[in-house]
Amino acid sequence: MDASDLAAMAAQALTTAAAGTANTAVADLVRDRLSRSARGQAALDELANAPSDPETGRHLQATLADEIRSDAEFAGRLAVLIHAPSQQHVGSVVVTGSKVYRSKIALGPLTINNTRAGRLSLAAGVLLAVLMLILAAYGGVRLFDNTDDAPHSAPSERDTKRSAGRSAALPPTTDTVRRILPGRSDMDIKEYPWSGTPVIRASAGGFALCRAAPECEANAVAVGAVEFGRGENKGENLAEFLVLAFPDATAAHLAYNDIVQDYEEADRGFNNSRKVALERRGEESQGFDSQGTDTKSNPQPLFVNRVLILRQGAFIGVAHQLDDPTERRGTRILGLSAMLAERIERADTGRTP
Repeated sequence: MDASDLAAMAAQALTTAAAGTANTAVADLVRDRLSRSARGQAALDELANAPSDPETGRHLQATLADEIRSDAEFAGRLAVLIHAPSQQHVGSVVVTGSKVYRSKIALGPLTINNTRAGRLSLAAGVLLAVLMLILAAYGGVRLFDNTDDAPHSAPSERDTKRSAGRSAALPPTTDTVRRILPGRSDMDIKEYPWSGTPVIRASAGGFALCRAAPECEANAVAVGAVEFGRGENKGENLAEFLVLAFPDATAAHLAYNDIVQDYEEADRGFNNSRKVALERRGEESQGFDSQGTDTKSNPQPLFVNRVLILRQGAFIGVAHQLDDPTERRGTRILGLSAMLAERIERADTGRTP
């Protein structure tokens, strides 16, 4: 089977999962793979926003085909899963992959029905899950995947300590913050004709984002911001990125909570500030709208400012979409935040953004 055929079948599995029909091991593998790159994440975002759009399907297949051609191991795993037999039963526990979810234990192509005999089989599966947990402790398997949206959850021990074999994060310095911030070459010059000069500081003192967030202002050891946009007054279709570095993940988590609480209380002078559900980024994230709503809820052509705040390790990133007069009003933040999240993730794993 060539890369195009394999990509088409994988895309179909992911599209079916996105529609809520079924979530399979193939969809899990593809989703995990695509989320590792800006291009892949953009394809996932398009699928979430327009799953029935033919152009979305073509873009998804093309992205997957390139991933398959560039990685023989991924292609092999995908082919095995696509050709593996599978079953679905209502009221059953479906075992189809290598993750444990709230409604199923994913340990291979196995279905356990909700009967007395099935429950005995499930008990045996639990024992196997314990053994896999032991393997996970040694870096063998990532067993649990928490899909809950919990922006205020405290960082786990895995967040604050580097696991065996994982590179240490880049140091929380102004140089690292400068590297994380997107540059001119990272942005579409047609959509953002001008770029501002990055502002880099060794502390958050007086930094607008942290003025009402004491944990942020007191503990940030490096901060940076940069803007890109268009329009004669540089105020049309504006994209703003902010990055803050902290001594460790715990300090970053406390500052993240402080910043999010500040937005929730809407005490920064924004009008109509409200939470909005956006694609999750990093280890915890939260989106907000301010100064207007998108055209789906309000047919008037109001501008919308949309922001996503995320934390990954000891870094906090903010992607801010302002004064967007285009038809992409309200969704452009998806691409902006995906790019910023990828750059922070690279820094958090010791790679140059």
